[in-house]
Amino acid sequence: MEIIFKNYKYKDNNLNFTIKENEINGIITDNVEEIVDILKIKLKYTGKIIVDGETIDNPIKYKNKINIVSKEIENDIHFQNVYDLLENEILKRKISPKNLEKKVEDSLKIVGLKEEILDRNIYTLSNYEKKFIQVAKALLCNPELLILIEPFKVLDRDNTKKLIRLLEKINEHYHRTIIIIDSNINNIYKYTKHLIIFLNDKILKEGNTFDILTNVNYLKKNKIDIPSIIEITYLAYKNKKIKIDYHKDIRDIIKDIYKHV
Repeated sequence: MEIIFKNYKYKDNNLNFTIKENEINGIITDNVEEIVDILKIKLKYTGKIIVDGETIDNPIKYKNKINIVSKEIENDIHFQNVYDLLENEILKRKISPKNLEKKVEDSLKIVGLKEEILDRNIYTLSNYEKKFIQVAKALLCNPELLILIEPFKVLDRDNTKKLIRLLEKINEHYHRTIIIIDSNINNIYKYTKHLIIFLNDKILKEGNTFDILTNVNYLKKNKIDIPSIIEITYLAYKNKKIKIDYHKDIRDIIKDIYKHV
């Protein structure tokens, strides 16, 4: 699912940006709620929104292709267990599966969770289990676009790796477009390919994540955080005149340093 926002009027600015099809897109923003509202077409707008080459004339059809994984799982007391949470999503979305239980179980299989978790109380779940249940819930409506807000916030290093492997599987195997909105610049650098910077109510920059986030002078000029691994490389050259390539893995940097020392 490719989405092009063309001359989308937002406050005093015209926004032009593209969500790349079948890629993991990243968004850096100072206003998560606003960019999510834009993506979900919650706001009145002028301009064009082009989905898979066609200008949309019915926002409802577009909205039904999107689902969001928020920062935290719902803590509604009406959900006695995980099954109730997932069943509620099916009812809310007006999904009519031939077999409701199979639909729920299939969503768990995709994220790698066992059926036994369905009987668990939400409050007993670990952060890892909650996050993967959130993804399973979001997949129930078979969205073409999955938006994740701060998805790695509560996860440790190992579970972060598990989640990104899952997102890569959803992206590559199921051909779903993914957006990660994250305040941690290191996560955006490591895990996304296409980047949109939405700051001060306008699109500041869009393009290849690597190209943008390795442009240290640009990041400094616009007061955008520098990924830690990029800063190490930058300072190695600035202070020690050790010229090494930018990498995403610290082990590759160490190899390059050994070559030059």
